[in-house]
Amino acid sequence: MSEQDAPSFNLYELMQAQADRYPGRLAFALARQRDRHSGRYQYETRTYAQLLADVDRTAEGLHESGIRQGTKTLLLMRPDLALPVTVFALFKLGAVPVFINPAMSLRQMLGCIRQVAPQALIAPTLAHALRPCLRLFDWRAFSSITLFINSHDTRLPATRRLADLSEAARPMKEMAQTHSTDLAAIFFTSGSTGPAKGVEATHGTLGAQIAHFRSMSQSSEEHVELAAFPVALLLSPCLGQTSVIPDMGSLHPRRCNPANIIQAIEDFGVTSGFASPIVWERLSRYGVARGLQLPSLKRAFSGGAPIPYKMLDRIGNLMPNGVMHTPYGTTEVTPITTIDAREIEQETALLSRDGRGVCVGRVVPGLSVKVIRLDDRPLAHWGDVQELQMGEIGEVVVRGALVSPRYHKDPVNTARYKIAADTGDARFPFWHRTGDAAYFDKHGRLWLCGRIQHMVEVGGQRYFSVPVEEVLNAEAEIWRSALVGVTVKGSVELAMVIEFYPEYKHQISQTRLRTYKARLHELGFPVAHLLPYPRPFPVDKLHNAKIERPVLARWAQAQIDKGVRA
Repeated sequence: MSEQDAPSFNLYELMQAQADRYPGRLAFALARQRDRHSGRYQYETRTYAQLLADVDRTAEGLHESGIRQGTKTLLLMRPDLALPVTVFALFKLGAVPVFINPAMSLRQMLGCIRQVAPQALIAPTLAHALRPCLRLFDWRAFSSITLFINSHDTRLPATRRLADLSEAARPMKEMAQTHSTDLAAIFFTSGSTGPAKGVEATHGTLGAQIAHFRSMSQSSEEHVELAAFPVALLLSPCLGQTSVIPDMGSLHPRRCNPANIIQAIEDFGVTSGFASPIVWERLSRYGVARGLQLPSLKRAFSGGAPIPYKMLDRIGNLMPNGVMHTPYGTTEVTPITTIDAREIEQETALLSRDGRGVCVGRVVPGLSVKVIRLDDRPLAHWGDVQELQMGEIGEVVVRGALVSPRYHKDPVNTARYKIAADTGDARFPFWHRTGDAAYFDKHGRLWLCGRIQHMVEVGGQRYFSVPVEEVLNAEAEIWRSALVGVTVKGSVELAMVIEFYPEYKHQISQTRLRTYKARLHELGFPVAHLLPYPRPFPVDKLHNAKIERPVLARWAQAQIDKGVRA
């Protein structure tokens, strides 16, 4: 679709409409500090009217500093109130916020910055102070940036303060004239399953995502959202919701403080929450161990990795009036499918325990999803594709309004993951290859089998990670497991690396391990080695959920080479 044919649209309009409709409604509440006497948190708040005023002043201040329509602006900001204000101000200007996971390796991060070549940087004091040192690693990473803005209060040389820009400016009245096909933001993938890629999101694709979340509840404006994941800070203002930002206790989700999160839920009667699997794991174990319940919670969402049924069961006990939803999606398209805990409990959990994979539910409205034959080559046209039938495992491909059109300044990966459609529909000209293996069942539900690159081939037979792992993950004492291949006398064999819950770690006998192995063999998985891992699994830094399997594979091979057997 050409720009001339694309409708005018800007994400700022969605937030502005909510502020005009509900000016006095609470938009954000940020846990700041505990009261010395009561021990309860004190919150910094913004109504929708205040949010809109902050956004408009910030937009004018950024414009006066030199940010214009199309300016790529790298954001390395904490998930506090300044983040949504800055993002919507950039949307109003037609500028392009760039999001990079700050927890990725330094080499990866600098490579991402160099690739995207931003013109402006908004970051806290520490990031600016480290710039001279970072240039020693890669001097080209910051060579494109001409405007440096500090999101904290410290004054630094050749650096503007965000607070000065927004406080001194009058509210900007005019909004940039953008179209649905215009670039709105760039989100880099986590880099946990390969090189990080800059996913382009247009105003139209982000608007379609927001429309989908609105359709999930007819009374979405009445929800109070637990913003335990940064993306919620960008969605909720477009839905008229109240977002409560808890004190997580740590920037790393695996070290979050469940008591802090529970207090935020209770203080505001939170009705809906989005968090990574590790946050729900810690929250549910903490709450159930203490007999706590959160009756205000009606919906909970998790994303980033499959979660075992036993966690869903604990969350169900924690929120007696609600239900857990586990949407499946990627950075390039979210969500693709969705399923709730009731259907998992009643139908699919038992099948997962029997090695069928993880059911991620039915395709969301507005998307087309197919499963195609596994093929390592780029597939330029749909005519190069072999579509598979129900029950056959292949690669998931997606097409529709929620799908990112390309990777930024990355023609190689764009060619690798996009397939030109054959229908001539200019709105959705490409299919996106997810890199995930799955199959459809007779009910139209998608069953995830894992990343294609995590597949292990033994004796000419392919074994996908998730079906094998879910057999072990159903055991009460196992937190998670990972399928890897090891080489013994020149032949590849299957090995399972296992992370036990701490309370069971020293109670697992060789007899118990042999029972696990017998169960796997009974289901057709010829696992030769079971290897308990002595530490928490290495995981991605964004979700703290995606297992870094290459690390485990190297460790497992070292154990086998030393003669360790189980």
